Amino acid sequence: MGMAKRQQSVRESRPREAGRPFWPALLRWGLALSLFGAMGAGAVLGGARLLDPQTLPLKVVRIEGEFKYLDRRRLEQVVAAQLRGGFFTVDVEAVRAKVRALPWVDEAGVRRIWPDTLQIRVTEQAPLARWGGRRLLNRRGEVFSPAPAEIPPGLPQLAGPEGTAAGMAARYRAMQARLDAAGLRIVRLQQDERRAWSIEFADGAVIRLGSRDLDRRLARFIRLYPRLRDAGRGRPRQVDLRYTNGFVVHWDEAAADGKRDGKQS
Repeated sequence: MGMAKRQQSVRESRPREAGRPFWPALLRWGLALSLFGAMGAGAVLGGARLLDPQTLPLKVVRIEGEFKYLDRRRLEQVVAAQLRGGFFTVDVEAVRAKVRALPWVDEAGVRRIWPDTLQIRVTEQAPLARWGGRRLLNRRGEVFSPAPAEIPPGLPQLAGPEGTAAGMAARYRAMQARLDAAGLRIVRLQQDERRAWSIEFADGAVIRLGSRDLDRRLARFIRLYPRLRDAGRGRPRQVDLRYTNGFVVHWDEAAADGKRDGKQS
């Protein structure tokens, strides 16, 4: 009897558990979904407002750099043409690309400064020499092409086969540093198709170094140059250093005395 009563009690309790109301759980889920939906809608609306150029318009464009050759007005025009959008929407990479495309610009950096400023830092090209006809080399030996009227006077002329610009720029800098002690300034450095080198100086003298042992031959010339200069035979017009144990000097025909060519060792 006791067992039957307990089984009946269990059977009677199950329908009461199944009939428990479940609407509070649905209400909680509904409130949570509504809250997340409101947050998502707020984020969308907030993002759309931030992307509106009128929300945070750019009020200051700051261009920084020291310019000797770069036309600042042209630079400002290029920047102004790219200023579309506000603080968050302006395309800083597009601005940087357009600025770097200017021939006299070596490097450019663009960044936003809260809340309304665009900062542009520009490094100007430092011309080292002329390259070919209408191009220039910077100190790294990179070629750039300003307008012919913008090429500064007084730069040395470097000439060589295509693909040799960087190497020739490095060679020029090293040679000129050694020649400074002798008071000689390179105005033209040339490497021909056979890779033979020649140097022309500001006084018109030319030395021929050939295609090998350049450093040794240049050192020989620097060591002997004071003797040639003070020999009393006028100005050396050309010095051929391509010989193993000597060199050939061609003297200036306008010299008052000793108008002849000589071979020395």
